Amino acid sequence: MELNYTFFHSDDLDSLVQELRNRGIVLRPVFKKFEFTEIFAGSDGLILGKHENVVFTVSEEDIDFRTEYLEKMKVVLTKADDGFVEFRFGKYRIEEKEYIELKLETEFDERLFHDLIPAQQIQYTKARIFAEQLSLQAEVMSKEETRIIKEVSILSDRATECYDVSELEKILQEVSAIHMDFFRKFSQFKDVNEELFSAVIKMELLTDKIKGWYGEKIKELRDYHQSLIYFESKFEQTLNGVRDLFSLISLQLDMNRNRENIELQKRTSSLQAAAVVIEFVAVLYYSLKVWEYFVPIEVMPKWLSFLLLTSFTVSVVAYTEVLAGLVRKRYISTHFVIATLLVVTILILMYAVPSIIFSKA
Repeated sequence: MELNYTFFHSDDLDSLVQELRNRGIVLRPVFKKFEFTEIFAGSDGLILGKHENVVFTVSEEDIDFRTEYLEKMKVVLTKADDGFVEFRFGKYRIEEKEYIELKLETEFDERLFHDLIPAQQIQYTKARIFAEQLSLQAEVMSKEETRIIKEVSILSDRATECYDVSELEKILQEVSAIHMDFFRKFSQFKDVNEELFSAVIKMELLTDKIKGWYGEKIKELRDYHQSLIYFESKFEQTLNGVRDLFSLISLQLDMNRNRENIELQKRTSSLQAAAVVIEFVAVLYYSLKVWEYFVPIEVMPKWLSFLLLTSFTVSVVAYTEVLAGLVRKRYISTHFVIATLLVVTILILMYAVPSIIFSKA
């Protein structure tokens, strides 16, 4: 008796079912729940089951599926010879050809053939795929890590010698792009490595229940997982180095921005002071001309004229600041009332004092 196992990703279930229909295989709903797998459909000579995210078929006929599959496996019930080894349900011998062939001397047990064997083979297939993927990722990331270390060293030297804010911002963006790209790849590598470890743990559990094959494979996969921990740690150190450089450049950029802000504030203060002086002179000059036109200020003592004109000019300049505050805050403050009264009082004095002196003269 021969049983052929074929394993597919669950995303390809619809394609698989359609192919079976095209082959004239009519599936009937079946529901059997085992410890690790569940059977949900079947027909004469074929069953369809699932374990985690993998769908599998068990059939007496070796079907050449067009739907892409993950792996195939053949189980042959036969008489044991000297090459067989004992396991929980009898004796076995495993051969790796184009695909794995498992020879068993045992009675048919639905729990063994529909639950333990497919579940264990699926975990082994997943572990092997993860290991191959991690091997490729480790090789690619190691090469990229070497390139990143060189780039980060160059960027660090550029940042050390740079005091221009815009140039530091460009360097910071480059460091950020390197960090984000490598972090994404590192996270994927770490996630797959955890998936590998999970598959190995489940293989150990299933092997313990069967008391059979894949003991050496489990040891090899465990050792390989440990070697990948070294790569994971090395990649994380590189990632931390890039992150530290990002933090240092950010700090340097903040310091340079603060320095520029202080210089800008100094220049702004100088300009503001100059603007106040210009405003004072302009108000003084035009106030004098208007005052001369309306009031006979020539009858006043020069010191009194100068005192009134200067007081008016200072109050007007100060009043512009108070008025600006009123526009910003949109409410009348005490300072605004006092400044308004002061300007009005000085205006009255500028008109009244010359008039009184002129009338007495």
